[in-house]
Amino acid sequence: MRVRIHHPLFAGFLGVVALLVVLVVSLVGTGLRRELVGLMRTELARELQLAEMVVASAPAGFDADSLAGALTARLGHRVTLIAADGRVLGDSDVPSSAILEVENHLERPEIQAAAAGGVGYAERASGTVGTPFLYAAVRTDDGGEVGYVRMAATLSEISATLLRSTRAVALTGLAAMALALVVAYLLSRALTRPLVVLSDRAQRLAQGDLSSRAPRSTRVHELDEVAIAFNRLADELQARLNELGRERDEMQALIDCMAEGVVALTDDARILRTNRSAREILGLPDPPLYSPVGAVVRQPELRELLEASVTRPVRAGDVALGDRSLIVSSRQLDQGGAVTTLLDVTEIRRLEKVRQDFVANASHELKTPLTAMRGFAETLLEDDPPETLRREFLTSIHNNTVRLQLLVDDLLDLSRLESGGWRAREEEVQVAEIAARVWDDLDEGGPRRELDFSLEGDGLAWADEQGVEQVMRNLLDNARRYTQDGGSVAVMISTTEPGPGESHGTVWVDVSDSGSGIPSKSLPRIFERFYRADTSRAREVGGTGLGLAIVRHLVQVMGGEVSARSELGRGTTLRFSLPRVDTPPRSS
Repeated sequence: MRVRIHHPLFAGFLGVVALLVVLVVSLVGTGLRRELVGLMRTELARELQLAEMVVASAPAGFDADSLAGALTARLGHRVTLIAADGRVLGDSDVPSSAILEVENHLERPEIQAAAAGGVGYAERASGTVGTPFLYAAVRTDDGGEVGYVRMAATLSEISATLLRSTRAVALTGLAAMALALVVAYLLSRALTRPLVVLSDRAQRLAQGDLSSRAPRSTRVHELDEVAIAFNRLADELQARLNELGRERDEMQALIDCMAEGVVALTDDARILRTNRSAREILGLPDPPLYSPVGAVVRQPELRELLEASVTRPVRAGDVALGDRSLIVSSRQLDQGGAVTTLLDVTEIRRLEKVRQDFVANASHELKTPLTAMRGFAETLLEDDPPETLRREFLTSIHNNTVRLQLLVDDLLDLSRLESGGWRAREEEVQVAEIAARVWDDLDEGGPRRELDFSLEGDGLAWADEQGVEQVMRNLLDNARRYTQDGGSVAVMISTTEPGPGESHGTVWVDVSDSGSGIPSKSLPRIFERFYRADTSRAREVGGTGLGLAIVRHLVQVMGGEVSARSELGRGTTLRFSLPRVDTPPRSS
């Protein structure tokens, strides 16, 4: 059972006051009785002197019992006349007929003390009448029959007086004790109230209420010092917790900003913390705190690695997660548990594959014309072929040289675009005018083709004129290459108004041909470098395999997008967009 602090204090005050009251009553009763008995002894001594004079002046042969009764009538105390040998000669409280039956009093204490000289005293209950008395005796020296005169004063009055006095003192003490207890209770409450308040503030602080402060005490210096120390402790604790909270938030923000996924595990393989990257990699919402790994991670290999990381070191290694590739590494913590990092290297692996494909394709594209040029050149150097054959070899060397030049130019253009070295100038561009000019240049500079060309619509775009021209050149050149004689090439230009949340309209350009088309499985990859849907057909028509990759980069840099749709045997349509001139240019 728990008690308040003022309860033991009040109990202590109660015990002290009760003890004081008992001591006062006891001391008062004892002292008062001693004083009363002393007064009675003095009174009896004086009366004994008077009684001794009366006995000494009594005539010979007097009646001792009658004399004792006469003295009692005058003095008010019991009088006993005793012979020198201890026989009772007369007693005011004993009938004369019973005097002879009274026992000898020579051995009584007061008689023994009187025989030794002076006045002898004794307190006891009378064996004759059964009443408590204070006895006083004195020896007579007249040589008569009476040897001792004894007087007895009853102690009942003293007891009654003591009882009344004790009762009065006790009642007064009880009243004083009640008043003292009220004062003690109020004082104990007043003294302990700051401690109770301090205890309440401490409990609130322990429950997380960092704003809890103890009031200052203006009465008790020590309690005021405790309150000051408590408030200083609370301020320091709040400052430390705020600092820890800021550090935790900063650490969490730092972890969330990491590209690597971070998963903190307890020593029994439960998830303690994850960052945003880890949740995105694993495709998870915020997992409940202390969720088992097996209930969150479904991929068996990754789950086994995470569960094993809390018991043994796990070396960094690749793990396939669906179509994604992860590098998983783990480190055990000194206090138990582990921290596992997940690095998504899917794009890196894809880029490595693209790089490998690019090197292979570029090597192949360079090797083919170089091999032909070398063979023709060696033939010309070693032999003296006929003029017609010689001219054919030189023409092939020239064509392969041009092909290499175009390939190198396209590679340089693509490299400049991918590295951000080319920046589009924003100017007003008449798209239809550029499309017509490019077609005329291709028709005049390239081999003659029997194709039906049509141009419909117009649009004024914010774009780089040279960039638009290169886009149109690559698209129209591809359309010419992959369309047989008698086919058609069409350019359709249209515009749309700004949509919700857009600041400008759009110019849409569709370049369509009636050529062989592109297989649906190859359509998503036609904008990759060196990718050819039909390799044998591509070798026949020429080209570097970089034209559409360059188109995609140019259109994106100019703020547009490019797409393709095709049906095998029914032609292809390549569509790109540019910002329409209905708002100021973005650079302004």
